Amino acid sequence: MNRDRSILIWLVRFAKPYISWLLLAFASMIIVAYFELLIPYKIKEVVDGILSGEITQNIIKSSAYSILGFIAVIFIFSSLFSYILNISGQKIMFNIRESLFGHILKLPQSYFDSNDVGRITTRVTNDINALNEFYTNVLVQFTKDFLVVLGVLFLILSFNPFLGIIILGINIFVILLALLYRAKLRRVYTKLRKTIAQLNSFINESIRAITLLKMYNKESLNYKRFSFYSNSNYRANLDQMYTFAMFRPFVEFTTVFTAGVIIWVGSHQVIQASMTIGELLAVLFYLRMMFKPILDLADKYNILQSALAASENLFNIVNVESEIDGQKIFNDDFKSIEFKNVWFSYEKDNWVLKDFSLEIKKGESFVLIGSTGSGKTTILNLLLGFYRPQKGEILIDNSPLETFSIESIRSNFSVIMQDTPLFNNVPDKDDFHNIKELKSIGEKQIQNIKMMMGRAFQVIVLDEATSNLDLDLERDVKNYLRNIQDKTSIVIAHRLNLIKDDDIIILLKDGKIIEKGTHIDLIDKKGHYHGIFSLNENFFKN
Repeated sequence: MNRDRSILIWLVRFAKPYISWLLLAFASMIIVAYFELLIPYKIKEVVDGILSGEITQNIIKSSAYSILGFIAVIFIFSSLFSYILNISGQKIMFNIRESLFGHILKLPQSYFDSNDVGRITTRVTNDINALNEFYTNVLVQFTKDFLVVLGVLFLILSFNPFLGIIILGINIFVILLALLYRAKLRRVYTKLRKTIAQLNSFINESIRAITLLKMYNKESLNYKRFSFYSNSNYRANLDQMYTFAMFRPFVEFTTVFTAGVIIWVGSHQVIQASMTIGELLAVLFYLRMMFKPILDLADKYNILQSALAASENLFNIVNVESEIDGQKIFNDDFKSIEFKNVWFSYEKDNWVLKDFSLEIKKGESFVLIGSTGSGKTTILNLLLGFYRPQKGEILIDNSPLETFSIESIRSNFSVIMQDTPLFNNVPDKDDFHNIKELKSIGEKQIQNIKMMMGRAFQVIVLDEATSNLDLDLERDVKNYLRNIQDKTSIVIAHRLNLIKDDDIIILLKDGKIIEKGTHIDLIDKKGHYHGIFSLNENFFKN
């Protein structure tokens, strides 16, 4: 219950900027409820007047015009609050989506490692859309229906306390039944949202990897896996349908049953002259008015459970802590960056870096080489604050990395990766009319390198950045690195073509530095690097 309350408070917080509009919608609903309650009362007066002979033709005509006027007022204010709720609901959804995506952009990389793209996409799209009906059909209209039920009970009790007590007792029974179904509905909707996320995630991954699937003739296997997720979603939808299909027909049966009881009891009272025919008709009208909101409440409860299941998913994301961000600014005044006895693992006890220490002074050029899994890219991930070491620390001028603004660090690093798929289809607004389709991975990489080298930076990092380029273009990159002054460069590579004479070469193995020095020093040492360089040299000669 406390968690549900926290989720509801979080949802209502987004409605606060539109509280004046929602209050206007609420006032319109009160007006609608008031005039809806007046119509049966007016009909009662007319019927009793006709039967008693105490009403004239002019009064009947006046009452008819009054009822038409009530209907017109109901139409106008119903349209008003419907319009307000839908507009406000869309604005609230927009704000939730903006807030959620802004929070997602600040989450640590470890969150994205454990949550696939399709699941996160479902949260930002489907789950937020599920909240729209909560704001438009539940948040305010629920109160209106509740007021109608209270108003009907008050009027029926004023007409005939005995019938009012019967109706009240039946309503209490229906409410107790709804409470029993509450837990079941919540579990069903939670399962449904989960299967939707799994299905979207699988479809997303399948489409992204469609070339590989066709290349290795895995279409049939992939289709079987799709059928599994699709069937899970199908069964979850059936569970939802069965659960809800049991409740609504019961409420409808209760409506008919209660009407039968009222007619049976009320007709006896009419015969005994303790109740007028007009009052009996009014009670039947009010009974319909009361059970209609109860049926609506069943629908709204259905919507509420769906919204709570969706909002719980969103709430789980919101509760994930953002990246640690400090106040210090990283700029061109830095003197050194130091890894001091750093231990790091992506999975428990599977250490990628082991007691790793390295000092990177401003203006120095480093080349990190080593086999796959030796820790090269991990060093970059730690340096840019994507992860935090489990042991040891990273210092910038003797101050811990976490005391610096992550934005200032990343804005001063010009990082060129091997693959750059993000935003290739989103042109800058200033270059909108100069869009040129890049038809190969190499061309994309050339454009990316030109863009990253053209921006202001203090440290440039190339992580296998030239793997898709031919040797001539790779030589151009090497010449560029040779000509930059007072800039720190870190090159992560398998190929050794980018190594310059003054580079400090770091040879990694199993998360540790096994050799360190310039190209000439390491060649003269005739150790591990000498063997790697000879193998690389022979490969290009042959």
